[in-house]
Amino acid sequence: MPLYSVEGIVLRTREYGERDRLVTLVDRDGTRRTVLAKGVRRPRSSLAAGVQPYTYSRFLLWKGRSLDGVSQVQVLDAHAGLRGSLEALAAAAYVAELAEAFTHEGAPSPGVFPVLLAVLRGLAAAPADRVAQGLWLRYAELRLLDLAGLGIQLEACQDCGRPLVLPGGRGAGGGPPSAPGEGAMPAGYSAEMGGALCRRCRPGRPAALSLDPATWQVLRLAGRLNPQLAARLRPAPATLARAAEVTQTHLVYHLGRPFRSAGILAILDEATMLPAGEPPAAPRAAPPVQPPAGPPAPGASADR
Repeated sequence: MPLYSVEGIVLRTREYGERDRLVTLVDRDGTRRTVLAKGVRRPRSSLAAGVQPYTYSRFLLWKGRSLDGVSQVQVLDAHAGLRGSLEALAAAAYVAELAEAFTHEGAPSPGVFPVLLAVLRGLAAAPADRVAQGLWLRYAELRLLDLAGLGIQLEACQDCGRPLVLPGGRGAGGGPPSAPGEGAMPAGYSAEMGGALCRRCRPGRPAALSLDPATWQVLRLAGRLNPQLAARLRPAPATLARAAEVTQTHLVYHLGRPFRSAGILAILDEATMLPAGEPPAAPRAAPPVQPPAGPPAPGASADR
């Protein structure tokens, strides 16, 4: 039976028969694979640790006629910091769901694996830091959208084309002021237009979301996040919430479906902000968004 080796991150598993599991993973090329872990549900299975969700492992796989299987597995990074925090686990589940949506079974999606690994390591390094957690999630969304050619356009107004600037006319990076009349402050986000709108054009797009300069800047910084920036950047909770609203509206509009794990995260976020003893409100339904007509979203599969 032919054998081959891959390194990959486990996105999810599901039961198969009485003793086995089907394991969905993304390898270093961004190829999504579904493989069979035989006997993994038995006590003391040698495969169990390496096929846990969100674990980065090296797999020795055997080639099957319809389904490949796991012969051996070595854990490279268990991301153990995730396991002690419900919020961190929920965030990891959301990132895994995103990665599955932006990959294809049996075909590479370059760039997805490094994003997934960086975000899981960021979440595991500071599982109790809710601000850093929010920033890493925005990074995952923004980078995966960029890789798919669906990125949120933030540098210029998507209606009039003028470059966007911070208050006082400072450039997007906080640099020298733009020449008079050249720049415009961000004021809105339009899913239909694909990005930010300036203050002058925002009233002409009644369906657009508000996008204040602080949220605009957080989105720009989150798109190039690293561990040092995640530890240093401390936006207000309301700013992070508005950034999440923008990215998730963009995802739903362009992929044509919501993400279940995002709803769980929203419930957890709401619960942590309530006074002690007060029950959370019933989750609010997301506003309806009409996806554009066109080809299926990247990575869409028949079983979803």
